[in-house]
Amino acid sequence: MRDLAIARGIDPNKFIIGIGQSQQAVPPNHQDIVTLGAQAALPLMPYIDSSRLKMVIVGTESGVDASKSSALYIHKLLNLSEWVRCVEVKEACYGGTAALMMARDYVLAHPGAQVLVIAADIARYGVGTPGEVTQGAGAVAMLVSENPRVLQINDDSIVKSAEIQDFWRPVYQSTALARGKFSTEQYIRMFCDVWQRYSAENACNFNDFEAICFHLPYTKMGLKALRAGLEENSGAPHACDGVLHANDGVSITSDTSERLLARYQDSTQYSRRIGNIYTGSLYLGLISLLDYDYFRNSCDSSESAGDSSTVAGDSSAVACDSPSATHTNESPMRPSPLLPGQKIGLFSYGSGAVAEFFSATLVPGWRSALFSNQHIKTLNNRTQLTVSQYEEMFNSAAPYSPQDFVSSQKNRSGARFVLDSIKSQERNYRSI
Repeated sequence: MRDLAIARGIDPNKFIIGIGQSQQAVPPNHQDIVTLGAQAALPLMPYIDSSRLKMVIVGTESGVDASKSSALYIHKLLNLSEWVRCVEVKEACYGGTAALMMARDYVLAHPGAQVLVIAADIARYGVGTPGEVTQGAGAVAMLVSENPRVLQINDDSIVKSAEIQDFWRPVYQSTALARGKFSTEQYIRMFCDVWQRYSAENACNFNDFEAICFHLPYTKMGLKALRAGLEENSGAPHACDGVLHANDGVSITSDTSERLLARYQDSTQYSRRIGNIYTGSLYLGLISLLDYDYFRNSCDSSESAGDSSTVAGDSSAVACDSPSATHTNESPMRPSPLLPGQKIGLFSYGSGAVAEFFSATLVPGWRSALFSNQHIKTLNNRTQLTVSQYEEMFNSAAPYSPQDFVSSQKNRSGARFVLDSIKSQERNYRSI
């Protein structure tokens, strides 16, 4: 992001420190949400029972067709059983959570069933636009069943909807429209609203959470909401003004504040290097939180295999890599190891707008079910682009038009699935 800032005549610290982004994922034109989603799901294939898999749900706001579900393309690429329901859901960045909640409810009603949930997106604002720094691309896959290996989703969610014109993308455009400052205000306001109701209905406060993960349009965004919750009067637009302090009269302790800030920094490490992946950004943050706990506490243990959530990338095993988290003055402490039974809060926000706060509890053995090393290998093995290469790649994306398209043969290393072409308005995918 330093090179991009310099090319745009902007102080690099505004991108790296002010926004909190150090790198950005740029997809070649043979990659879209279908290929990214299929690749994210690949490591979960050994854990999918074809007789139990009942649904494939894709949450996205980067759909490749206004009628046909991207889940059907992914279903074919993964060679899944035909006896499943394949659908796509949309509500801006909230779509991944909508898909996850649909999956949870289905499994509760159908014990023994499995549901594959994929959140995949490519965030595009345009070359040289104010939102360029917050672009990104990626996918997260989650396998939901009655016997989770990582997290149990608790039945305690609070959701709020309100028609707000803060961010949108008309069907004829490949780039989004946004009112940035207004959207930030709505994000914080909706967080305050759902948390106040959540804490009242569940008789809890911040002290009850080991960590809280946020939807991350950029890494400093969630911090604004967390600060609003931790400070008695943050002064931020629509700040919570103390309502996030316990409804039962218990104050938020200094230990809680330090812990949540430190955990927050863990949850932003992958987003700092990938950017905004819309529907998947909350869950990318969750994976980052768990992986960085693993790096601190388990890197001398045997190689892990399999989990219920993966990011798109190479699934081969590698030696334990222990990257250091980029912590700031907001989080001077070193967090203690995450433990089974501890509760993690999750805040999901989709512009337009829908917001939800819910919690999940770590289950025994969760740390042995991660793909932490594979995730770091994927990030470290990417090719760095010059600004001109990035601009060329951005402008060569598959067009929003009826014309035929043939994707580039470049930058295919590590890709298991590609969009080969669009001919006569039909998309042609291939496994490599």
